[in-house]
Amino acid sequence: MKRSFLALRSLVVLSVMIAVSAFTAYAQPPALKIPVAQGPVKQVNPHFSTQATTYSDGTVLERAAIHGPPKPPPGFLKRATALLPSPIPEMGVNALSDVPAFTWVFGCSAVSGSMIAGYFDRTGFPDLYTGATNGGVIPLVEDSSWGRWTDNTGDNYPNNPLIASHQGLDGRTDYGSIDDYWVTYLSSSKDPYITGRWTQHAWGDAVGDYMKTSQSAFGNVDGSTSFYYINSATPLSCQDMEAGGIATRDGTYGRKLFYEARGYRVTDCYTQMTDNKHAGGFSFAHYKAEIDAGRPVLLNLEGHSIVGVGYDDAANLVYIHDTWDNDAHPMTWGGSYSGMGLWGVSIVNLTSTSGNPDISVSPASYDFGTVSVQTTATQTFSISNTGTRSLIVGTITVSGADFNLGTDSCSGMSVAPSSSCTVQVAFTPTAVGSRSATLSIPSNDPDESTVTVALTGSGADLRPDLYVAWSNVSKSGPKKGLYSVSGAFTTTNGGSASVSNVTVNFYLSDDGVYNSGDKLAGTYKSKILAAGASKTTTVRFISAADPTGKFVIAVIDPLNSITESDESNNSAAASIP
Repeated sequence: MKRSFLALRSLVVLSVMIAVSAFTAYAQPPALKIPVAQGPVKQVNPHFSTQATTYSDGTVLERAAIHGPPKPPPGFLKRATALLPSPIPEMGVNALSDVPAFTWVFGCSAVSGSMIAGYFDRTGFPDLYTGATNGGVIPLVEDSSWGRWTDNTGDNYPNNPLIASHQGLDGRTDYGSIDDYWVTYLSSSKDPYITGRWTQHAWGDAVGDYMKTSQSAFGNVDGSTSFYYINSATPLSCQDMEAGGIATRDGTYGRKLFYEARGYRVTDCYTQMTDNKHAGGFSFAHYKAEIDAGRPVLLNLEGHSIVGVGYDDAANLVYIHDTWDNDAHPMTWGGSYSGMGLWGVSIVNLTSTSGNPDISVSPASYDFGTVSVQTTATQTFSISNTGTRSLIVGTITVSGADFNLGTDSCSGMSVAPSSSCTVQVAFTPTAVGSRSATLSIPSNDPDESTVTVALTGSGADLRPDLYVAWSNVSKSGPKKGLYSVSGAFTTTNGGSASVSNVTVNFYLSDDGVYNSGDKLAGTYKSKILAAGASKTTTVRFISAADPTGKFVIAVIDPLNSITESDESNNSAAASIP
C-alpha cells in the first residue's frame, strides 16, 4: 500500500470547496517541486471542478474542488432510506449500528470524519470525545444534545463540538472553530480570527480543526476540506504525504493528527481512488473488509463526503450516512449518490487501546548553580513517553522568581510511545541570593497527571575586580642624554570571576594623577587572569628629560571594556626617585 512520493507522476487533490486559483490555495508547492504550468478550471458538475498544475519534476497535481452542500442538491430531496441489516457477513450482509448520524455543519468532510471518530469513541476509544454531554460518550445524533445556532447571514446549523467547537458549547468559555473560522457557507473571505486580529483557539477536541476545514489559511473556503489522491489505482499513504510536503493541508492526514492528539496511535492511513475510476483501485471487496473489521469508511463523491456503514452483496449495495439527516441510505458501489459519482476513500485506522502513556522527565531536578546577576543560564529537559499509548502533554508552566520557560516543543503536543520532546528553562537572577522554582508538566499519564521538577539556583555578584601595585621603581642615566626608568607592577584580580584580554597602559605624569594629557609610555596585555590571581611584570621605558620627581601611572582597562565590581581602583601611581 506504499509508494515513494517522488516516484509518483500524477496526484489528485480532492478538495471539498469551490474552485479557486491553485496558486492562491497553495502558499508553496509540495517540497522540492516548482510549479511551471497551470491548466484551465474544468467544471465537471455544479459541485465538482478540477484544475491541474504541472511541476518541474513532471508531477501533476490536479486540484478537484468540491463544495458538498448543507442540504441535498435540488432534485434529490426525496432519497430512499434503509434499515441497516443484522450483521451476517457469511450471508453477504453487514452493518455497523453504532455509527452516529450527524447532520451538516462546518463542512461535510468534517461531519463525516466526526461520525467515524464518534463510532470509535463508542467502541473502545473513549478519549475521542470527553465533553460533559451524555456522560462523556458521543451521542448517536446531535439534534437534542447541543441545540442549534445561526450565522450572520441567517443560515441555521446544529452544534456539534466533535465536528467544530463553539464558544458556550459543552462548557467552552473561549472561542472555538465556529468563532475563529466561520463566515458563511462558501465564503472565501479571510477567517474572523485573521480579520479580527486575535489568536486562534488551541486545537484539541474538534475533528474539523485538524482536517483544516473552512480555514482560509489553508486555502479552504467555508464548508471545504482538501484531500490528496494519486490519479491512478495506487493509494497515497500519509507517510508519502509527509515526504511530499502536503500533509499539513490534507484532510486524511488531519484525521490522523486528531486521533494522535487524543492519545491514540494510527495504523493504516491513506487515500485511494475507487475501482470505478481506476481498475484495481479501492474495491467493494476492500470496502466490505473494512466494515467486517468494524471500521466505517469515509467515502468521497464528486462533490460530497459521506460515511459507509454497511453493505449488502445484492447489487453491490452500500449503506451510508449522508450528513443531511439522521437516517441510513442505500447507494450502489461505483455508482452515484444525489447525482455525484463515487470518487475515492479516506482510510485512517486506530490501533488497540491497551496500555497507557507513561511520562518520564530528565533531569528529574536541576540546580543551575551560581549564576552572575543579570546573566542567563539555560537547561533543556527531555519529556519521554515510555508507555504504550500516546502521551498528550498539557500547558507547561514555571513558577518561581527569575526562572522562565524558554523554547517549548512539548506543550499541547502528542508524544508517541518511545518518543520524546524537549522544553527549556532559563534562570536569570536579578539579585544576589538563592532562588527556587517548580517546572510543572501536566499530561494524560494516569499515574502522574502532573510531573513537577524542582529548580534551584543562586544569584551572585560574579564580576572581576582589577587593581595594580608598583614596586622597585628606579631610574638610571643619563646615558647618551637619555634616562631609563624601570619598575615592577603587579596586576591582581580580586573579584569573583575570571577576566580575559586585560590591557594596562603606562603614563608619565607630573602630579601622579592620570589625565588625558599625560604621555603614554607603554602598554601591557594579559590574555586571562583568574579570580584571586595576580601577575607581576617588569617594565622599562626611556625618557629624554630627567624624570626625577615625576610619577609613573598604570591604568587598567583604559577603554572601560571590562565590567568590574569596583571601577574606582583601576589606576595606581609610583614616584620616580
